Amino acid sequence: MRITPLKIENVKQAHKLLSEIRVSDEGIKILSPKAISLAFKIEGITSWEANVIKQHLLSLGSDSAIERAALIKKIRTSTVMFGNISQLSKLCVKLKNQPFDLSEISHKLTVYLENFLKEEFVLYIRDTVLKIKKPLICGIINVTPDSFSGDGLFKTQNSKLKTKNLILEKVEKMMREGAKVIDIGGESTRPFSKPISEDEEIKRVIPAIKAIKKEFKNIIVSVDTYKFKVAKHAAEAGADIINDITALRKSPQIAGLIKRYRLGCVLMHMKGVPANMQINPSYKDVTGQIVDFFSERINFCDKEGIDRRQLLLDTGIGFGKNLEDNLRIINELYKFKIFGLPIFLGLSRKSFLGRITKQKPPQRILGTAVSNALAYLKGAHIFRVHDVKETAQALKIASAIFYN
Repeated sequence: MRITPLKIENVKQAHKLLSEIRVSDEGIKILSPKAISLAFKIEGITSWEANVIKQHLLSLGSDSAIERAALIKKIRTSTVMFGNISQLSKLCVKLKNQPFDLSEISHKLTVYLENFLKEEFVLYIRDTVLKIKKPLICGIINVTPDSFSGDGLFKTQNSKLKTKNLILEKVEKMMREGAKVIDIGGESTRPFSKPISEDEEIKRVIPAIKAIKKEFKNIIVSVDTYKFKVAKHAAEAGADIINDITALRKSPQIAGLIKRYRLGCVLMHMKGVPANMQINPSYKDVTGQIVDFFSERINFCDKEGIDRRQLLLDTGIGFGKNLEDNLRIINELYKFKIFGLPIFLGLSRKSFLGRITKQKPPQRILGTAVSNALAYLKGAHIFRVHDVKETAQALKIASAIFYN
């Protein structure tokens, strides 16, 4: 006899495990939801609601944790509920027609359970439907003279032709190494950087976008900007995605462009602005506050008529976060699965890696590849990187292991 511990993280793993012991197709369908256990924390509910949830879970063969005072007093409290997918789904049914906030909890939890189990995402970009099942790589092209990573291609002494050729050469190399998306940035957003004018940014990025779209018909081009005028020119030049570090807060009218051109949109979390974001950033609960931020920004997009299938979420690693914040965000990326949207991640060569390895940006390639592979296992989908080849290899290995 042999007893073996198991860790089942997704439906595919559950199906494979049950198939190996020759469970029937009908049995697999019934048992798979029972094989995957989850836990959810609910904050700001009444002790009465917490106790109702606990009693229902006990009746389903599971349980929840609540503070002792909530058992005997009328207070606002929190609860941690846990169970397998089947139990939590049945809980949602039991709570559906209950009074107070229980029906809302039922609705949200139902959506969260569906999103948490998503293994394929669909992104609408212009007339293209992009299916995201395996990790995608987004290559970075900095058309700047002052990129933190030292890879800026915009040099005042360069001729326009030379700059164009450098860009096209780099894009061709990135595509050959596995990039499916190219992100063009004309303004450095490194810590303590200052903004440039819209006209200067247009001068840098629009020729690059036009050249890339002309030379490479099938590449998806993202433009890293938060300025309406730049975004408008970029959309007209053929850009497919607006990558906005302010999540449409600085220029809300960009939402109209996204809707009109059916562009993809990256909503990024940032505390402060690049000029001051790294001056003692602090959070009570960094991932919880980012979840709240995304909820608000997604609601804004809903009101603007943007299809949610055009949205991607970026937690903003290094944008108003300290080392511990960044590490916690990466470790807790699974928390953002509740939105059912692709996670767009930018870890490449960033300073938190330097804090750990004591290396300068050009030497952080290995750290970038390793951290992206780990982030993929935690729930990230699209990886914005300077060094495509190394990250592509790391993600290929991580994917092969994870889905074996």
